[in-house]
Amino acid sequence: MKRLSLFLLMAVFAFACSQTEQMTDTQQSDDTSTNPYENMDFPELNDFQKPEVETFTTENGVTFYLVEDNELPLINVSTRVRTGGVLNSNKKTGLASITGTVMRSGGTETYPADTLNTLLENRAASIETGIGFTSGNASMDVLKEDFDDLLPIFIDVLTNPAFPEDKIELAKTQQKSSISRRNDNPQQIGVREFQALIYGEDSPYGRTTEYSTINNITREDLVNFHDKHFSASNMMVGVVGDFNAKEMKQKLRNTFGELPSGDETTLKFPEVDYEPQSTINFIEKSDVNQSFVMMGHIGGMRDNPDYAKVQVMNRVLSGGFSGRLMQVVRTEMGLAYSVFGQYGMNSFYPGLFYAGVMTKSSTTAEAIDAIIEQIERLQNEPITEQELQDVKDQILNSAVFEYDSYEEVLSERMSNEYRGLPADAFEQYIEGVKATTIEDVQKVA
Repeated sequence: MKRLSLFLLMAVFAFACSQTEQMTDTQQSDDTSTNPYENMDFPELNDFQKPEVETFTTENGVTFYLVEDNELPLINVSTRVRTGGVLNSNKKTGLASITGTVMRSGGTETYPADTLNTLLENRAASIETGIGFTSGNASMDVLKEDFDDLLPIFIDVLTNPAFPEDKIELAKTQQKSSISRRNDNPQQIGVREFQALIYGEDSPYGRTTEYSTINNITREDLVNFHDKHFSASNMMVGVVGDFNAKEMKQKLRNTFGELPSGDETTLKFPEVDYEPQSTINFIEKSDVNQSFVMMGHIGGMRDNPDYAKVQVMNRVLSGGFSGRLMQVVRTEMGLAYSVFGQYGMNSFYPGLFYAGVMTKSSTTAEAIDAIIEQIERLQNEPITEQELQDVKDQILNSAVFEYDSYEEVLSERMSNEYRGLPADAFEQYIEGVKATTIEDVQKVA
């Protein structure tokens, strides 16, 4: 087992809930008889059929994904852009996020913010933009009858944001407000510092926004960041809803297809400079009277062939109330209300393996020992047949709800392509879960 790094944080957590059930003598006696519903006939449920996703690429580099859904007169457009906060420098951490916010909040030269807001309200439509750590995104939800009018406006927001100074200052103030509150939550402190410990505080994966990095950001930075990445060659566009595919293709070619190609962005994800070592790190927070603990080390990558096996292992260890950590540390030992853990596997850079607990100060050491014991038990002893079957049932029975709408199917397809995964990555995962054995779980642990 890799050595664990450990964070302890004095934290307070309280939660109470109660539920009462009452049953009359008559109801109790009825339990011994045949229930009426047992004699009822139910029709077979229809299987959810994944729709075909039609794709094409225009000469300027935009790749499109189309799914027709004629149930309601609605159309959703979603755009994924090859950019992200990973591209920010340490001195201007937060630039990508602010850029994504002000693209929408600031409007365009043609449609200033107030004009844009009123227009969308009157059409019962929405346009949203944002930039996360590994990608940018924009979306539009619109009635079918308004699609032709609003598509050019959506593209205007995407490609020609005005970036007015007052909206930039507002976004920066909101970021600073978030910074000022982030130490109120002990869990947030622990997670943030744990990431910095594993990845390194100067790594893009471990750094955080600060007042100084927000103050360093100028309007020119936003304009340059946007212009560098929001070009046709960096865009994926998905459309799902009530339309004719042939007609939609032509509309997209006449709009998105006319955008300048621009330079293709290369997302650079630095190697993680991680040296396994055993350390204990404390953060003192004097206004709380419990401990928040995180322990762990570097995790894995999503394209690992053992991905499905690791997910089964995760569920055995910490799959909600049925996971070993919850059953032992909370239910049997009564040491915590919340206990958790996961071996994380990311697409672009390694995830984190972590386990943690919130417990009384006086039981901190006992809770830590109990968690480590369960991790080692998973490595040294095979799980039971019942545990394996229960976890498989959890995953397989919930699979139908993962992509039970056309919009979710389209989003999955675009996400897989963006991350370099096969189109049927989810189906491969399900088959991998079915094939996982007791020996597989112990091996990956």
